[in-house]
Amino acid sequence: MQKIIKVGNKVTVILENGNVEERLVTEEEFKKIVEAKSDKEIMMLLHPDYNEKVKAYNKAMTLMDRIKASKILSTVNNTIYWKEVSSLSIPEDFAKSVIEAEEANDKLKLSTYKNFWTLMSLNTDEQCRNNLYWFLQLHGLKLAKCGFFVAYRNVDTTKEKGVYTDHHSHSTRIKIGEVVTIPREQCDCNSNTECSRGLHCASAKWLKKNYFGSVGLACLVNPADVVAVPKDSGYGKLRTCAYLPMEIIHYNNNDDVIPLNVEDGFDCSYVTKVIYEGTMGTEKDSPYKINIPEMPGIKRESIQDQLLEIAKECIVNREL
Repeated sequence: MQKIIKVGNKVTVILENGNVEERLVTEEEFKKIVEAKSDKEIMMLLHPDYNEKVKAYNKAMTLMDRIKASKILSTVNNTIYWKEVSSLSIPEDFAKSVIEAEEANDKLKLSTYKNFWTLMSLNTDEQCRNNLYWFLQLHGLKLAKCGFFVAYRNVDTTKEKGVYTDHHSHSTRIKIGEVVTIPREQCDCNSNTECSRGLHCASAKWLKKNYFGSVGLACLVNPADVVAVPKDSGYGKLRTCAYLPMEIIHYNNNDDVIPLNVEDGFDCSYVTKVIYEGTMGTEKDSPYKINIPEMPGIKRESIQDQLLEIAKECIVNREL
């Protein structure tokens, strides 16, 4: 039987399971607590969101149980890891997708997710590592097999055929197949700031025709290059320090983006050349570099091997 103590407006309840709960209550709420017949009923009175919290806990436990049976993921003190990639913890929403692909024996998605997390592990911003996959899932942005993801942006035309520029400054040269970059240190990495310094890419649902540019582009973004992921679920734009324009997009009659007709794991083989040269090439070979940071949780040799594995298709066909 529960023990209930009330001092002024504060009620203290010692539950049958031994847990102690305290809260400020009204007289009406106190009467309901006294009349309650179970710990669960009392908890629901003290915590209106109790059921949601229980569901979230049960869901998490279910995921943890599935991870225990996984040959890919592992847990330490309820923190999830993909040890073959790095010793950096992975977010639960991403872990769920990996587990679902493993249970379905979907080798294409598993390869895609491994490549994504390999690149994600190179991002020094913990908030980006924790929030990017959530953002991609929320806004329906797809992953290429190489681990890059698709995003969209508008640009303006220039007098030079096939060359575009940004609407804000008209100073950036943008061309299909050429990586656009700025130094990471010039970007605003505060995810609480929705619009600030950096290269902007958006979801198809967020971008509109002629919004900061007259031409729409589909771009590929390396997860390692993302500098800020907005926490507001209604804000569909992020900031990065690099992106690769891949093709011109079109809009429907409502001025909404017609997204690329692709699913996670779609082939984008020419990106492997970008990854290879970004990892192994000199500044002369490629102005775009993939940096392997010195930070706890990643091993340079292991990561470099994984990057070369991602890019191995282009090694055979690479023009020397």
